[in-house]
Amino acid sequence: MKMMSQIKYIAPALLLGLFLFSCGRKEAMKPPAVVPAPAPAVSPDVRVVATVNGDPITLAEFLERFSRAGLKPEKEAELEVREEFLNRLIERKMILKEAQRRRIKVGLPEINKRITALRTEHGKDVKDELASLGIDFEKWKSDIWEDMMIERLISHDVNRRVSLSSSEVRRYYQANAPEFEKPEQVRVRQIVVATEEEAQKVVELLQAQGADFGALARDKSTAPEAENGGDLGYFALGDMPVEFNVVFTLPRGGVSGIVKSAYGFHIFKLEEKRKAGRISLEDANKVIKEKLRRQKEDKRYQLWLKELRSRTKFEVNYRALVQ
Repeated sequence: MKMMSQIKYIAPALLLGLFLFSCGRKEAMKPPAVVPAPAPAVSPDVRVVATVNGDPITLAEFLERFSRAGLKPEKEAELEVREEFLNRLIERKMILKEAQRRRIKVGLPEINKRITALRTEHGKDVKDELASLGIDFEKWKSDIWEDMMIERLISHDVNRRVSLSSSEVRRYYQANAPEFEKPEQVRVRQIVVATEEEAQKVVELLQAQGADFGALARDKSTAPEAENGGDLGYFALGDMPVEFNVVFTLPRGGVSGIVKSAYGFHIFKLEEKRKAGRISLEDANKVIKEKLRRQKEDKRYQLWLKELRSRTKFEVNYRALVQ
């Protein structure tokens, strides 16, 4: 079941990362103390849904952060998503309090630099985008500050304390040989048109005039990669629809006949072939390092979080989430 719609704005990454990372492990992450009593009919501004070391999280704050995160769960999953989000909000408050206790600092210039980077990445003015979604810029900016505080603490206590040796990388490579076997791959261009008549005209142009395939793809093809001269890049047998399999029978530089599929009528050109073989340790080194480091960081993070949780007092009232 799809529990939430796609995030539709530039949400603070860490809170959502913790939320999505933890879905499926709800019971393990749920704070221990649960208040079973029904929530009284009081204003969201004073209704408390949780406390962290005595500091309250009101329903009003929860709803505001839930809205800022851009979550749009389906009706039947809404309560479950809200409960999980509350768990992550409690966790966020707990880590932020630890960062403040440890006197972690993030200055305004650093926050503005992060916002500028987001603006560049998304190609939109952040303020205008948030305003169109009814999100207060200053509160969103406060979320960014929290993200950076938490990131800095986790970097210091978790990430920097993870080490990885070349022998570990080599052992992984040797123990997981099938992972580094690569099949034969081909690099292909295609021209896609709507009718067989159009496809036949393209074939005639290629045969009679020796037209450049890439230029003709840019001019005639309806497929998204037309602007790149029809270049599909490299792929292996089975990566594409079965109709594409014909390209594996072509010689280098060869052009197929007309091939019909659900997408239209295709003409393919085989540009290059890569033989099947095993990726070398040197070529696989970076990918293996990243994978092993993520695994170690995750393991250390879970232990670190467990220790932090053990010295934090929680009280949670999930019933108060039902308005």
